[in-house]
Amino acid sequence: MTFTKSVTCFDFYDRAQKGEKATQDDWDLMTIPMKAMELKQKYNLDFGNEFVPTDKDQMERLFKAGFEMLLDCGIYCTDTKRIVKYTEDEIWDAINNPHREFQLGTGRDAVQMKKRSVGDKRKPIVQGGPTGSPISEDVFVPLHMSYALEKEVDTIVNGVMTSVRGKPPIPGSPYEVLAAKSETRLIKNAAAMAGRPGMAV
Repeated sequence: MTFTKSVTCFDFYDRAQKGEKATQDDWDLMTIPMKAMELKQKYNLDFGNEFVPTDKDQMERLFKAGFEMLLDCGIYCTDTKRIVKYTEDEIWDAINNPHREFQLGTGRDAVQMKKRSVGDKRKPIVQGGPTGSPISEDVFVPLHMSYALEKEVDTIVNGVMTSVRGKPPIPGSPYEVLAAKSETRLIKNAAAMAGRPGMAV
């Protein structure tokens, strides 16, 4: 490998300004489905009734197909309507050099997010929550509190407020900023009321 440095968010930004132009419809309805069909045939991928394959040979073929999909297609940036590409060395660098462990949350509510391997016997981190779903102001706190009350849930993946002070959080407006700040404060309050003030959000 001749690659010397990991790809940063700045590299992604620069590539998203200069990459090949494409419409989202072409990407979603042509580029990805056509490549997926090609790779399905090339790597003889057939899941049958098994949602997550456990056959090691099929797992290897699925990995190769996914790797080739990323290498050939790249990632579509919806903001700039351009395709961000990576080299083979850059993809391998990302695969081979992940963060092996980091902490989510604080105090007695902290959990350690650790790299897991196939067949790992350790319990995975459970992230619960409405995950980006639109939530009205009147149920925002109790809904997030209900997740924090579940002992199996380690961290909250939050929903988003449909309004703040009765106003829609229109992108680029002060209400968008207020909504983002309010979401964080309210979810932390919900976790504290559930007896888990250090729970990660």
